[in-house]
Amino acid sequence: MKRIRVDFLIVGAGLAGSVAGFLLKKAGADVLALELLDAKTKEKLCGGIMNKRALTQVAEVFGEGCMDTLRPMHIEKVWDRYAGLEILIESDVYYALPRKRLDDYCLERYLQAGGMLQDRTTVREIDDSAGVAICADLRTGETFEVEFGRIIGADGAMSAVRRLLTGRNQRVGITLEGVVPLMSRDGVFEYLSREVGYSWYIPRGEDAVVGCGSYPGNAEICREGMNALCRGLQIEEPHNVRGAAIPTGDDMLLEYGRRACFVGDAAGLIAASSGAGIELAVMSARLLSESLLNGNSYTEAMKPKTDYIARLAQDAKKSYFVYRFFIMRKGRPAKPFVSEKTR
Repeated sequence: MKRIRVDFLIVGAGLAGSVAGFLLKKAGADVLALELLDAKTKEKLCGGIMNKRALTQVAEVFGEGCMDTLRPMHIEKVWDRYAGLEILIESDVYYALPRKRLDDYCLERYLQAGGMLQDRTTVREIDDSAGVAICADLRTGETFEVEFGRIIGADGAMSAVRRLLTGRNQRVGITLEGVVPLMSRDGVFEYLSREVGYSWYIPRGEDAVVGCGSYPGNAEICREGMNALCRGLQIEEPHNVRGAAIPTGDDMLLEYGRRACFVGDAAGLIAASSGAGIELAVMSARLLSESLLNGNSYTEAMKPKTDYIARLAQDAKKSYFVYRFFIMRKGRPAKPFVSEKTR
């Protein structure tokens, strides 16, 4: 059986995996990234809304010039809606960026730095103590071994690395998302009942996406939440609807055993209040890379953020929507958006 030896084996070549790989390779390490899907066509389900902090994280990794390539679209207004009220969020500046464009850019920068990639490949076994993973090329059926110093799980909410090492998947919710015509350049988050979750409308240039995030087993309720938002905004129901698992924020895991670390969704890093994960994916990849290269504690470096995530998740379980209600006291009755043509 063929054996490959690397310093770092990254499982998952999405946003977090590509950022970690880029930084580690830039420092001179031997890095191999494995991706289950076809790297050219894969597309993560994601609304693609980013606050200024998330953009800053990306720019600090790849340089300010990366924004000329990524071309994020400025969203002037973001509205929170709840129980017939709406409030304008004025505390930050938001941008929209198709997730595939962001992921493809980060992966390309990793490859340009000299990182190795093998897509359409799955990990079947991991021996953490020996530092060996048994992998399979899904195109050829070939099985091979990778000997690694550290293994990084960057393979999403249903992380195979996490399951193989711990014996279980993390707790997850579900999301549905589809495409609709562009009717407004404002973003909307609508907070529904505790049983449902939240839905969103996010412009992304020539069109927009709507979606809904909820708890496991609520697929039909989740679809209705998404369609209800469309009715409220007086837009047609979405097409090209897809679904995916999403972390809940209350089942985080940053390190396991002697050699395994996790970033992004695989680590369970998400803001339970909004489903936002882009900033956390890039941040965790950066802090992990720094910790691995400098010998610092990754868990300690992430502690302020994981404490915050845990509080958000706890609020969501207890009284998140009560909290939202009191915020909305300053709101006003929600009304449908109007088309850009009529504004």
